[in-house]
Amino acid sequence: MNLTVIIDGITYDLWDSDGCASVSSGEYSGSIFIPDMVGYEGRVYGVTAISERAFADCSELVELHIGNEVRAVGAEAFRGCTALRSVTFGTKIMLMGKAAFAGCKALESVVMPENLLGIEESLFEGCTALTDITMGDSIDSVGDYAFCGCTALSSILLPEGVKSLGAWAFRGCTALERVVLPVSLNDIRNGAFWECSALAEFTLPAGINNIPQGLLGKCSSLHSVDIHEGVLSVGYGAFYCCESLATLTLPSSVVSVEEQALRGCLSLTLLRVDAQDAPMCRRDIADAQVYASAKLCVPCGRVGEYGFAPVWEKFSNIEEV
Repeated sequence: MNLTVIIDGITYDLWDSDGCASVSSGEYSGSIFIPDMVGYEGRVYGVTAISERAFADCSELVELHIGNEVRAVGAEAFRGCTALRSVTFGTKIMLMGKAAFAGCKALESVVMPENLLGIEESLFEGCTALTDITMGDSIDSVGDYAFCGCTALSSILLPEGVKSLGAWAFRGCTALERVVLPVSLNDIRNGAFWECSALAEFTLPAGINNIPQGLLGKCSSLHSVDIHEGVLSVGYGAFYCCESLATLTLPSSVVSVEEQALRGCLSLTLLRVDAQDAPMCRRDIADAQVYASAKLCVPCGRVGEYGFAPVWEKFSNIEEV
């Protein structure tokens, strides 16, 4: 049996079976402190959860303190809290549902709970004032669109232990200048850094063997990319419209380059491909201007191999390294 009550201005669902309480939807504003426990009719309940959309669209909520007994924050719990500037998390939170803080446009800095297991889909999407995010060592994944549209975020450091980075996770983070990815990362999905227009340098983690579709598309300031030996493929539009990219080296392990991988890279003057056999290309990987102006450098004795290979033969200037 559960009962819904209001205590000190906060609405709770109380569960007699396990002595737990969850914060539920209400009209909230100003500063809210969610306690560790609440008492009702002589019984004490531990506040262990914040329900889905409990604070959604509370546009006058400014400050939030979450107690140390809360273990889970529901999906969209604080979505659209456009005045929320500060959040202090309790120590036991392990789960935050998708889009829990999406659209919190005044939120500037976040220190994630140390025990949080993952960053869910769209967790901070559209938090346009967010400049700083600190993640705990328990996080093993960052979901799709997690920080999409965080236009003030200037740097990101994913901790060791993170294994996967979702599609479009940092899409449109136009102030992002510095990215540090862990050795543990072995899965990056499509467009993870699409339109990060301030990003100048990028190093692909050693655990990534395939560059996904649109990974660095529209990163217009990108001028340096480090791709390690062992990478097998370059995905569709991987470097689409990287207008500042002048040189690029593909290691000898690359066996395929997908359509439009270098389209719009109009500053490209040198493309070095170390593979003995020309990587497979099904369709155009670049613009006519790139084929005409960029020098294609290939291994010694392999000019003929590339000169007759589909797509590669379009390069006007092919030379041995």
